[in-house]
Order: sequence, then structure tokens, then C-alpha cells
Amino acid sequence: MAFHPYPMMMHPIRIGLTVRSPVARVAVWQQGAVFVDGRPIFVLKPGLVYAITPGKITELATGTAVAIPYDRRTVVSAPDFRVWTANRWYRGCLEIINMPSYVTAVNLLDLEEYLLGVVPSEMPSSWHLEALKSQAVAARSYAFAHMGPGSKWKSEGFDLVPDVRDQAYKGLAAEAQSTFVAVHATRGLVLKNSGQVKPGFYRATVGDSEYENLNIRKSVVSQSTMEKITGIKDIVGVTVRQWDGTGNAVRVAVMGTKGGREVDGIALAKMLNFSTPGILDVHEEGNNWVFTCRGPGNGSRGLSQHGANKLAKGGWRFDQILQQYYQDSDGKLQLDFMPGYHAMSAARPAHIHKPAPKKTVNYTKGPLIETAPQPQQQGEKEKEKETVKDDTNFTP
Repeated sequence: MAFHPYPMMMHPIRIGLTVRSPVARVAVWQQGAVFVDGRPIFVLKPGLVYAITPGKITELATGTAVAIPYDRRTVVSAPDFRVWTANRWYRGCLEIINMPSYVTAVNLLDLEEYLLGVVPSEMPSSWHLEALKSQAVAARSYAFAHMGPGSKWKSEGFDLVPDVRDQAYKGLAAEAQSTFVAVHATRGLVLKNSGQVKPGFYRATVGDSEYENLNIRKSVVSQSTMEKITGIKDIVGVTVRQWDGTGNAVRVAVMGTKGGREVDGIALAKMLNFSTPGILDVHEEGNNWVFTCRGPGNGSRGLSQHGANKLAKGGWRFDQILQQYYQDSDGKLQLDFMPGYHAMSAARPAHIHKPAPKKTVNYTKGPLIETAPQPQQQGEKEKEKETVKDDTNFTP
């Protein structure tokens, strides 16, 4: 057979599809072969089903069989790298772990191609593209963090399984154009914290309320408390003037009837016992000031898929959504490329995504939500810039 058994892969990932079974049934789309140590030993005909049992592979239509050794690397592959097993079609090839009492079929493919079958299996492909992008980065981060030494399945010979024990993976049939775009638009991007890849845990919903689901908290502060803390009497306005690169409110203007001043937003949040200084909105209700703030991060709960879609519909970008759910109090979360991708700009389809810059990209630059005027150069007239006028983006 004039083809290599392995597809091109930047970051190979192994998914255990048929695990410790007495038989693994396989098929190919194009004429393929069974390889042992890289050499073809048995031709596979398109559309026919073959049964792999301990020590041999059998063509079910004719009963033709050939022995496969227990102590050698066996691969089922085809030139188009589409294979069938466990009742689904998959990209890549199959590695067969052939033992005297069982066989295991492992799907081997590149991480990016794996994600094409994961993202639409985990999130409906009809959802907002920015939510799908956030799902792609979360799923990529989870997979990358659990490959090789980080896998709980390494003793079995693979990295992940295709279900809720890791993440859903339904192969070729699940793929959709929207999720294809989401994966390629975020190609190679993972979550990192202090230089280490952060596992992108996620759930359909997080918590018991809509605010918890969006990782948003509301805190009510009385007028008297605000006056005591800021030293300003008769407060009539509280406005975030500037956010830093991680979405923390660093300048907050407090206005009274006889004047006001700017205060340090991080210090203010600490004095008011907010979980983070990520103040998204402030508005007046009676004799109180209501602060809408980013939560402290969802820890092992991670991304809320429904929350991500709601935020995306409200105009949030995928990087803002990821910051909302994964940013911890240390403020060190960023998006960065997996090894080999920061210099891979030519590999990105130009019609899908702009080429990546050659240097590492830190998507945490700039405010998460631009609701306050940005600092102007001296002499330049300040322009109002407000994309969130109330908290309709944060409440049902």
C-alpha cells in the first residue's frame, strides 16, 4: 500500500474507543490496510467490516483472516484517514492494542482534528460563534492538559475517552461548519495560568441561579457605607472610569452634589468585601448602590456553556467569556499558543482567520467590557464610549 499509516500531526492525541473488548469491529472508507511496525500485512476493502479479536483480524464477508502479533504495533489506516469503529466514523487512524484476552481500539489523530468532533458534541453547533470559540479553547485546554503524563488513562495506552469521563467526542458525523470555523479561528490557543496550561473544565450550567451561571455577583452597598468609605457626601454617581487588562476596575469616579474624586477601584472592592475587583456595572436603587461584579472564577466547575452562549448573544467576545469564567484572583490567566503554533501563521486558512503574529499573543490586553471612557491624550476631547448601558447583558 503506497501511503503512510499515520496522518500528519502536530500534537497527536489518542482516544480509547473500544476498550478491553473481546472484539473490535473496523472498516475503512477507501481501500486501506492493517500495518504491523509500519508495514502493510492485510488489505482492507472499502465498506466491508472486519473483526479484530485477540491475535487475528477477520473479514466478515469471506472469513479470510490473518494473524496479528501480540507484541508488535498494529495500525488500521486508509489514505483518506477515515476509519470506522465503535459504530462511528472518525478522522485519523486506529492503533490496536492486541492482548491474549482482549483488544483495545485507539483513535490516533491530531488534537485540532479531534476538536472538530468534540466541539459540536459538547455544544450545539447552532449556538453563537463566540460561545463555540470559547468551547473550542476550553476543550483544547482540557485535552492538552490531560495528554501523556497528565492522562488518567495512560496505563491503558491512550489519553482520553470519548464520553463524560473526559469530554464528548462523536467523530465525523457530529462535525458542522460553524464549529469547524470556531476550531480553526482559535487554532492552537489554550488557557494558561502562570505559564502552565489550565485544564478547561466546563459544564452545561454552573450553580443554581442565572448570576452564578454567568459567574456574576451582585452586591448592594448602602449610601451611608459609600459615603463613609469614600469620604464624599451626598453621592449621586458612581462610575467605572478605567479597567485594566484583566477586567479589574482600577479607576472609579465617585460624584457628590458638591464635588467628587476618583478612587482606586481595587482598594474599593477590597473594602467592600467584593470577591474580585472586576466591577462590570454600578447603578443606583433607592438609597443603595448596586455593584455588578465578576465572580472569583469557577474553579473546577469552569465554563458554563449556557452562560457562555448568553454572554455571546450579549456581545461578548470569546476571550472575554473565557476571562469571565477562568480568571482567578491572581489575574495571571491568559490565552497563549500550544508549542509549535505561534510560528504557524501560514497554516491558518486566510478565509477563516487572520494569520497569527509571530510573537506570542496575550489576549488579556484591553478591558473585558469597555463601558467607561478610556484615557485621552492631553488636549483631546474626551469621547463617550459605552457598549453596556444597563445590566441587561447580565440578567435574564
